Amino acid sequence: MKLVTYDELPESSDSGRAVVQMAAFGGFPPRRTIEAWRRRSSRIADYVGVFAVDRGEVVGQAFVERFPYTFPHATETIAGIAGVATRLDRARTGLARKILVEIHRREREAGIAYATLWTNRSWGAHRLYDDLGYRDIYVPPMAVRVGPPARQPRARSRVRPGRPDDAEAMDELHDRFGAARWGFAHREHGINRLAVRTRELRPKEQVLVAVADGRPVGYATVDSTPFRTHCGELVASSERVRDRLVSAVEARAGTGVVAFRDGVVDTMGARFLRRGYAVATAGWVVLMGMPFSGPRNRAAVLREFGADSAKFLCFSGDRF
Repeated sequence: MKLVTYDELPESSDSGRAVVQMAAFGGFPPRRTIEAWRRRSSRIADYVGVFAVDRGEVVGQAFVERFPYTFPHATETIAGIAGVATRLDRARTGLARKILVEIHRREREAGIAYATLWTNRSWGAHRLYDDLGYRDIYVPPMAVRVGPPARQPRARSRVRPGRPDDAEAMDELHDRFGAARWGFAHREHGINRLAVRTRELRPKEQVLVAVADGRPVGYATVDSTPFRTHCGELVASSERVRDRLVSAVEARAGTGVVAFRDGVVDTMGARFLRRGYAVATAGWVVLMGMPFSGPRNRAAVLREFGADSAKFLCFSGDRF
């Protein structure tokens, strides 16, 4: 068994890579998408990720992203480790640990001081990450309601489906919304345009835009099926625009289940309770963080990342 980078994998290994990825997460990033991000963005690490290969077969993997994170002390580029997975027939063999240790080595050598990843606290992998020095820093809340949409308040803004040319306005709105906030408050310029270009964001189906006086003043991202509608990112220029977008998401859900997650719930606070939602302040999904400078207890890591403050901002679009 050997550890290799993405560029060392031949295209003939893509089916094996897809088996590992899809068995764990249900999706698969094709080469054309990965290459589009490498050409147009600095978010993907130069080596893309680390893959375990045994007798020509991919049996484990992890991808690496790099993005700005605003700590209480400064904004720094950090590592986001994504898609950590091993084939089930290689589980509990120490393979994931070897992959992560190699990634940590590479990131330290690149001058990165912090690593983050998302996981589920019910998974055995959570214990591995904790053992490596990661600590829980953010557990996203969720607000859920079943029933007809609420009556929409009167407002000057109207809400329409998103368009591809809204991507730049979404970037600008997020920048203003994140001013003076910590965490994922600052994103790479043009990231929404790139997501539209690669079809990872489909504005007509997945974005609602609030417009006033002919210009966007807020947006919400939605993930809908006939059975439920999720909203994990909602940015608005005022409380009134925010209420209008919430009502638009509820209208999209109709009489089905509507759920708001992550920073939307943090921002709305008790307003969801007044709208008849059940609110869970914690779930199974968790963001974990680790300073490379040495082990810390959870309280110290929380303070260092600023995730225990009301200034912390994290939407579902900040998952990786």
